[in-house]
Amino acid sequence: MPEHTPYRFQPIHLHWLSLDVVAGAVVSHIAASRLPTGRTPLNVWVTIILGLVVLGVYSLDHLLDNRRTEKPKTQRHQFNREYEPLVWRLVIGTFVVATALSWLIPSDLWKFGGGMVAFVALYLWGVSKLPIKSHRQAMKEPITSLIYACGVWASTWFLGYEVTWESIVLGILFYLITVQSLLLFSHFEAIKYRESYNLARWLKRANTMKVLKGITIVAAITCVTVCLMTDYRYVQRLAIILLSMSLVHLWMWRNPEKIIANERFRIWGELVFVMPWLVL
Repeated sequence: MPEHTPYRFQPIHLHWLSLDVVAGAVVSHIAASRLPTGRTPLNVWVTIILGLVVLGVYSLDHLLDNRRTEKPKTQRHQFNREYEPLVWRLVIGTFVVATALSWLIPSDLWKFGGGMVAFVALYLWGVSKLPIKSHRQAMKEPITSLIYACGVWASTWFLGYEVTWESIVLGILFYLITVQSLLLFSHFEAIKYRESYNLARWLKRANTMKVLKGITIVAAITCVTVCLMTDYRYVQRLAIILLSMSLVHLWMWRNPEKIIANERFRIWGELVFVMPWLVL
């Protein structure tokens, strides 16, 4: 995009800038931070830094995707191509601010954060080297889910509070729901963009359906088990919310005609992670 192209704000730009992803990450992080009682003190600085880093990493990932010979055709990627200079400034700004604030976080989280930064950098470098038409692209969904779940949920285990079994179990379930979400996205992308090479195309439709249903079944079993074993009402409520998130994903898969137009499935799927707001 030429630098002189004027920018005019539209509400959909909030989605194309991944701010709904940021909102989901922040809300889910707060919900996890409150475990197990619902009254655990929140480290506001960690939450702010998480939001900045998620925004920066997702935007950077889209910018790097657009450097490929065969550029992705999604609306979000097209937006990032059109306003690339502005998005680059946003990425650099978020990382600078996050770095400046990082001295306010607990020392144990420094080690975890340093490891995450190294892993994410290695991941982005590796993905940028993959051919666009390679079935190794199927690795993106589970690895991206792991990075997201670690940043959102596992980071709460390094805040200096006791790590309970409930947080570990629900954290693993949160990771599976994140995998379910990205698998659902890749399923719709494989339908909309025939040239897509992703996890859903590698699994094929039948296996994709089994995985999506399987995760919901695991979520239901985990929810019931946690609700019966825990002594905390907040844990029970959060477990029910996580199950509800998985059920929304399953509803989306069964009703593609309602959400596939204009990539509405992405907005729906990313706002699912705001649902933990209901227990805060």
